[in-house]
Amino acid sequence: MEMSYYCEMCGRELDRKEAKKAVVEGSILILCPSCYSRLSKQHVVREAPPSLARRTPTKTTNKQRGGVKSPVRRVEEYEVVEDYAIRVKAARERQGWPQEVLAQKAGESVNTIKRIEAGKLKPSIELAQRLERLLGIKLLEPVVEEPGVSSSKHKEEFLTIGDILSTEESKKKQHKGGN
Repeated sequence: MEMSYYCEMCGRELDRKEAKKAVVEGSILILCPSCYSRLSKQHVVREAPPSLARRTPTKTTNKQRGGVKSPVRRVEEYEVVEDYAIRVKAARERQGWPQEVLAQKAGESVNTIKRIEAGKLKPSIELAQRLERLLGIKLLEPVVEEPGVSSSKHKEEFLTIGDILSTEESKKKQHKGGN
């Protein structure tokens, strides 16, 4: 299954072959050829070094981004089930493992496992996948869009870095024109 990428400047969907990984002000971004070219002319972008260019896109949430909405690269979208705490604890007990053993096998702290089982910490998608494999349970379910919300409408709500830059450019032009 081919993974889609989105330009983190303009939001355009890209094939993997045309996506350019570049460093812009210290951050690695996935750019379309057009945005990469435009930023290259302004000398604010450089090609990501091979060691950093291997980074694969990950889905980020608005909470992780501080509330700013931008296009999420399309990967199968999953969320952790609501009763994750009960499922993890029951499966661990079926295995006969104390929390310390599960923590070690999952590569997490005992405190993390305790908090998950108490329902105080929702595991990340990656940790949920590890727990699924270790315990033989399902913790992830596909995200279901609410009826009546089209994906095109959803996409319009996102704000890209390009949107912010063009807004800033518009403000600068208005300010210069007013003098």
